[in-house]
Amino acid sequence: NPAVPMEERHRAFTQLEEFKESSPYGSQCGFYLVTHSQAPVARHFGLKLLEDIVKARWNSMVAEEKLFIKESLMKLMSSGTGHITVEHLFMKDALARVVVELVKREWPQQWPSLLQELDGLCREGETQTELVMFVLLRLVEDVAVLQTLEQNQRRKEIYSALTSNMEQIFTFLLSLLEKHYRAYKESGSEEHCRVCKAILNTLGALVEWVNIQHSMANDKYLLRCLTHLLSDPRLQQSAGDCLLALVNLKSFII
Repeated sequence: NPAVPMEERHRAFTQLEEFKESSPYGSQCGFYLVTHSQAPVARHFGLKLLEDIVKARWNSMVAEEKLFIKESLMKLMSSGTGHITVEHLFMKDALARVVVELVKREWPQQWPSLLQELDGLCREGETQTELVMFVLLRLVEDVAVLQTLEQNQRRKEIYSALTSNMEQIFTFLLSLLEKHYRAYKESGSEEHCRVCKAILNTLGALVEWVNIQHSMANDKYLLRCLTHLLSDPRLQQSAGDCLLALVNLKSFII
């Protein structure tokens, strides 16, 4: 509320920071605020609360609370947001940020099943698949492209895990793109179109830094997909951006 006096605003901010730092109910409060019955601004605040708590207190948490947060986040990814066509973009982005902060602290050592769990979420539907793409995109940007992860050792470990799993990740993304593009062409649905865009955005971030062999695998399948999608008015922007990222590589060879 812009009409709140600065003194009162500062007092509220101080109370909130104290709550984040010391309350034993921080994560429970965050997940309560994210429920569907809450207003969008409250739900977004709940996710921001969870993100800050994970950042500040993860290493000092007991194992039970860590497990509670991890399981609750996966439930949110599965059924805690609105449908792909109605959920606010800022909510999707906020949820992806929390999950990525968790991934930065747990994967691959403490969360070896992450990729399998993300694959399982994608099998649940278009809404979940788009959220998974938001997570992968942000993870790749933070770790490999923008390199915003402050702890250099953790960044190296996650970078190594991404690199060692890249063949699996590319196969996963391309199979999803083929599946949802086929469904989109058959039905013309907005849901499948949005998923295709999200997959292309994720691929665009990946091709900026991965070994060129992954982008050129299977007789340049990705390249052929992208050039084909340029003819689709609803997908040509995303396909063009991904293609531009690919051909900008210094190691690009036809």
